[in-house]
Amino acid sequence: MKAGGRVYRILLLLFLVVVYIQGRFNFVQIDSYLHPSETSWLPFGREDGLLKQLTPEAKAAGLAEGDRLIQFDGGPVPGSASTMHAVAGHRVGDRVQVRVERSGQTIETAVTIPPFQTAPTSWSTWAFTLIVQLVTPWLCILLGFFVVFLRPRDRLAWMLLGLLLSFSQLAVGDAVVSWVARFDSESRSLSIGFNQLSIGLWPLFMMLFGIYFPDRVESQRWHKPLLRFIGIPVLLLACAVATISVAQAYDVNALPWLAAVLDKLQRYFWIISFPATGSFFANIATKAGQAKAPDIKRRLRLLYIGSTISLTPIFLVVLATVTRGKSFNTLPSWIWISALLLLLIFPLTLAYVIVVQRAMDVRMVIRQGLQYALATRAILVIRGIAVAAVFFGVLYAINDPSARRPQRVQWVAYGVIFVVLSGRIAGKLKTWVDKKFFREAVDAERILGELGEQVRTIVETKPLLQKVSETIASAMHVSHVTALLQQGGSLQPAYALGYGGDLPAVSFLSDGPTSTHLQKAREALRYYADDPESWAKTDPAMESERPKLDALDTQLLLPLRAGGKMLGILSLGPKRSEEPYTSTDVKLLETVALQTSLALENTRLTAAVASEVAQRERLNRELEIAREVQERLFPQSGPKTPGLDYAGKCRPAASIGGDYYDFFETQGEAGKPAKHLGIAIGDISGKGIPAALLMASLQASLRGLTIGVPSLLASLMENLNKLVFDTSPSNRYATFFYSQYDPVTCKLSFVNGGHNPPIVIHKSGDVERLEIGGPVVGLFGPAKYEQSEITLAAGDTIILFTDGVSEAMNNEDEEFGEDRLIATVLAHPDLPPKEVIEKILEACDVFADGAPQHDDMTALVIRVTGRAE
Repeated sequence: MKAGGRVYRILLLLFLVVVYIQGRFNFVQIDSYLHPSETSWLPFGREDGLLKQLTPEAKAAGLAEGDRLIQFDGGPVPGSASTMHAVAGHRVGDRVQVRVERSGQTIETAVTIPPFQTAPTSWSTWAFTLIVQLVTPWLCILLGFFVVFLRPRDRLAWMLLGLLLSFSQLAVGDAVVSWVARFDSESRSLSIGFNQLSIGLWPLFMMLFGIYFPDRVESQRWHKPLLRFIGIPVLLLACAVATISVAQAYDVNALPWLAAVLDKLQRYFWIISFPATGSFFANIATKAGQAKAPDIKRRLRLLYIGSTISLTPIFLVVLATVTRGKSFNTLPSWIWISALLLLLIFPLTLAYVIVVQRAMDVRMVIRQGLQYALATRAILVIRGIAVAAVFFGVLYAINDPSARRPQRVQWVAYGVIFVVLSGRIAGKLKTWVDKKFFREAVDAERILGELGEQVRTIVETKPLLQKVSETIASAMHVSHVTALLQQGGSLQPAYALGYGGDLPAVSFLSDGPTSTHLQKAREALRYYADDPESWAKTDPAMESERPKLDALDTQLLLPLRAGGKMLGILSLGPKRSEEPYTSTDVKLLETVALQTSLALENTRLTAAVASEVAQRERLNRELEIAREVQERLFPQSGPKTPGLDYAGKCRPAASIGGDYYDFFETQGEAGKPAKHLGIAIGDISGKGIPAALLMASLQASLRGLTIGVPSLLASLMENLNKLVFDTSPSNRYATFFYSQYDPVTCKLSFVNGGHNPPIVIHKSGDVERLEIGGPVVGLFGPAKYEQSEITLAAGDTIILFTDGVSEAMNNEDEEFGEDRLIATVLAHPDLPPKEVIEKILEACDVFADGAPQHDDMTALVIRVTGRAE
């Protein structure tokens, strides 16, 4: 509030100064035109200190053009303003002493003060003066300050003020120096300085306004060089010209060094002023060509056309005078007078574009400000009347002779209570009025800004749309709000306000003309049913969808877009104040639409993630069940076999593994009571459920085939291969090793179907690998296998393993290898097989040194302790 009050105080001070300068100038000027024969005037003009444009009175006194003025009215050589001020102190007909230098000689004479004009001011002169030097500057001043007072925080409003103030002085021209001579010294300096500085800064403000109106186009790379190499020199030269103009108004010889520099830079100033002014037209034309919104395009075209009509003639006149090195007066009067008269079109165009065409949102501020003022003043008036009535009532009660003292005190107390309560009630009413009429758009900005934070936490579609619609309706005073979302190839109403609780029965095709226009515009679109130039009227394809927009009472369409995909549309009806949506409103609403789009996308993603999580939980549960089933397929406790100690373990790399091992009892040789121990290990190709299914199939097939004669292992493997090949896909197979141990003979019969050869470590220290067999199981159709056998003795150890053990890798991609596996087993000769397996897995983990397990690890350790009896 303090900063805002300071801005308004500065603005008010500037306004008073400008009004004082322009008002006093016009007052003196009009007074001189009303009484031309009574207004004293200079008997000559001057240029570079030499006399020119002598009046008959000066010629009669013996003065000649080219004389150098030395003294005037008894004073030293003054500047032009001081000379005029001295003349203003005399009446028409008075004689003043003048001393001049001519051809090295000093001449002194007395000159009669002439009148401003001898004849009454003509109507043409009056018309020219009123239009160019009265109406044009005052229109510029009032329009500029009017916009800034309404939008003090908008830098574009301040640029507009600078542009209009400089233009007001451009219309007045250097004539101000003559008319302000009747001012006091301080006022003269202020007026001349303001006039010259404003004229000099006009190209700079034209350039800035062209860049920033209505919005700056960031893609124009030449803006910064333009500001740096043209804007800054214009600013410095304008300040220098204003300084020397003020100084030389009192002394023509003041600041000679600066005057000499400026004289050399004068042509450069005009050279850089032309591109500065031309950039205004270039920027406006470029933006008009690039603008997609019809309203913005129309405003820019109006501004461009009006500015071109107004400024082109004066530009040509200035160009002609600069190139010829002569003044306006050397051109035919009808040319430069017409050019000056056309200047009025420029501020009129700006006023039309800004106020009528709503380019800077001032109409809303005017209307709401008036409503707010009337409402708050009414509250104050009502409270004042009520307090006055209570005051007079209390005063009457106190002065009532029949009233006792306690009654009088009671009436006074009632009066005080009423005053206090009325103040609180008035405060609440004022708060209500603030909410009802909200003087500044900052309230809406705050509300909608908070909405952007709130929607991020809403993860359900309907509550999200309800919150957004209700907040927009409350903040913007919108009567109808409809949110349409994509559904089955069309945009369907998902939430609506202001339609009696029902959803409007309308829908738009996802690839229809309305959606297409929104996609192309990539911004909000205004819809005016009565505007013949509206995009909805000029596009024939909109014929079928205009009734739908009318049914929604649409005035503004906001796209809900995320990731380049149209999620939906927000349709807003007109405001209750009947004011159009301003550019500030649209920017706020576009921000809300963006936040809503992101929230909608998050809602969709949340629902998708929730569904995926639920599905993943079901899958995980199914995998858990499968894992439990698979674990049960492994032997929980193998059959007791005399003279043999064994154990096995599988550690899957994932939830479901592809390794398989088994211990089970088979029928012994005919006539022998001892049963054999079936020992199997395999590695299924692939991972997960498919591998687990093949593992279960392999186990079932194996156990079914071993019911027969146990000694025919080669035939068993051939049948097993055929079963797996016929019942599994071509990319499913298994490396498989199967053996049977006879505890009576201590013989191990085996067939190796492409598996890692098991390692037999004899008690003597010799190592033997069991390789004889055939191809992997299930990869080929008919396959031949060869079986073999080995006789074991007490103390011998057999190690069966999958490649997940031997090929366990560390971070340097080195494999654990069979040598380390054998060394680990030999290092623990006295441990039971179960503990030996743990030592093997532990050794693999130490070797991997934190590297992830990339394959299932299965190990079986079998140790012969003796022969069965």
